[in-house]
Amino acid sequence: MSFIAAALIGGGAALLGGAMASGSASKATRAQSDAAAASDAEQRRQYDTTREDNAPFRETGLTANNRLSQLMGLSPGGADNGSLARNFTMADRDSDPVYQSGLQFGLDEGAKGINRQAAAGGNMLSGATLKALTRFGNDYGSTKANESFNRFNTNQDRGYNKLGGLSGAGMQATNTVNAAGMNMANNVSNTQQGLGNARASGYLEKGDAWSNALRQGASAWNNRGKSNQDMLNTANGTNDPLGSFGAQKGWW
Repeated sequence: MSFIAAALIGGGAALLGGAMASGSASKATRAQSDAAAASDAEQRRQYDTTREDNAPFRETGLTANNRLSQLMGLSPGGADNGSLARNFTMADRDSDPVYQSGLQFGLDEGAKGINRQAAAGGNMLSGATLKALTRFGNDYGSTKANESFNRFNTNQDRGYNKLGGLSGAGMQATNTVNAAGMNMANNVSNTQQGLGNARASGYLEKGDAWSNALRQGASAWNNRGKSNQDMLNTANGTNDPLGSFGAQKGWW
């Protein structure tokens, strides 16, 4: 085999090796791209599932918040607009069923007790008895009115807290979805950044593979003459008849 043929074979082998190395780098890049796409798809699936699971709570919370805003007088609504923000009135006292059911009974029983005590002492129609009845009626009525006031505010707070609890649950669900979205965005961003780095590395590997292959091919071609001359010098510088014979015949 001539040295030119050997150089061509060596150069071809180098280029073939470069092509194989370049192909391997391309396959690795495609594999990383596929893995990144699968990871991004799974991240989005998880986010969509979280959003879907929390949707009922978010909707209920939004409805409760709108209703609470209406009852607090912060947005227009029906006849009960602002009802949770108003003050207690005498009309509220008079419409209080507990106040109405217990007031008269308490007044009657208290008056009976005062009258029995006055009758026993012979002071049934005295001024002291009338004063005692008046004072009892005022005190008892004030006590019952204060109880009605407290019930009113308790009911107001109960209504506010119930709606506020639903609204808070909706806010918590929204926060959960927002956190899931932020987590997905960060993960996808990291995946894409890693993919970009992998692609850049793949391009460099392909470039290095071809560069090395070309250098090896060029080296093999440039060394063909040197190898030929070295063998001729070796053959001519010895008493080897076979070497001299080969040189004369142009075999090397």
